[in-house]
Amino acid sequence: MKPVFFMIAAAGLYACTQNVPDTSVSEADLQGSCEALVSAETGVDPDGVTVVSTQAEPTGSVTTLTVVGAQAPWLCRADPFGVITGVEYSQEG
Repeated sequence: MKPVFFMIAAAGLYACTQNVPDTSVSEADLQGSCEALVSAETGVDPDGVTVVSTQAEPTGSVTTLTVVGAQAPWLCRADPFGVITGVEYSQEG
């Protein structure tokens, strides 16, 4: 019985050491996508949208952007894999 258990355990450990493809997006790619989406949402030329920062959160990330003519920053939210889940103006109104 011990040799069978050892084989099963060894197979399980081997499976855990296999390379898993990286499904995350680089911060630069995420920021570029956020700039494009905010530009499309606001109608402002892409040159008028600038990333201020990107902060990691347990549920993904939030990228803060400035837009020419806007009084407050825009926020771009993404899940842990870098899929953008929404953009929003940070000030009501």
